[in-house]
Amino acid sequence: MIREGTLLKKGAESELYLINWYGGHAVSKVRIRKDYRHPSIDVPLRKQRTIHEANILSQVKLLGIKAPFVYFLDISNFEIIMEYIQGKTIKDVFSPKLCTNVGKIIGTLHSNNIIHGDITTSNFIVSHDGVISLIDFGLSFISERYEDKAADIRLFKEVLNSINIEDFVESFENFCNGYNQTYTTVSSIIFKTVNDIEKRGRYSRSAL
Repeated sequence: MIREGTLLKKGAESELYLINWYGGHAVSKVRIRKDYRHPSIDVPLRKQRTIHEANILSQVKLLGIKAPFVYFLDISNFEIIMEYIQGKTIKDVFSPKLCTNVGKIIGTLHSNNIIHGDITTSNFIVSHDGVISLIDFGLSFISERYEDKAADIRLFKEVLNSINIEDFVESFENFCNGYNQTYTTVSSIIFKTVNDIEKRGRYSRSAL
């Protein structure tokens, strides 16, 4: 069941709706059926991913990171009803200074072995009073591997380089400083792994 509401976003795996929830706004995230997957695979997979995302959101809140509260979990309909966070995305109000707090948030996640999987400027919401919230944990997973944490950072670095070229150096430096503040112990190893990933990518392209 998809609850009546306004479609906010339609992705490859899910749809987001702005709905009325007991007199207030909320977001309904529904994982949609994929025709190329047999129902025997599709149904358990969507259920597992729905439960997993709700669990990750709960863990993130316990770490003190601003993220949507989960109001209701409807496993049979592959749906999470969660808090609607008002504000603008970092993409819309970008400033290099914001990257320091982004780094602190991701450093906190990584120090607790949570990989977000989609660190883009569109997945951070800045409220009217400057509080930053992290959304969309649909690709998140648990991992202790430095490579997975580095890949998370590498994605954000690519985003910064593609949409904020003039401020890239300052922005990424601020991100690194924030990250170091909350994940001091092995941050140097992880950033070295980021560089290693980039070198492998350049080598692969030059070999073509």
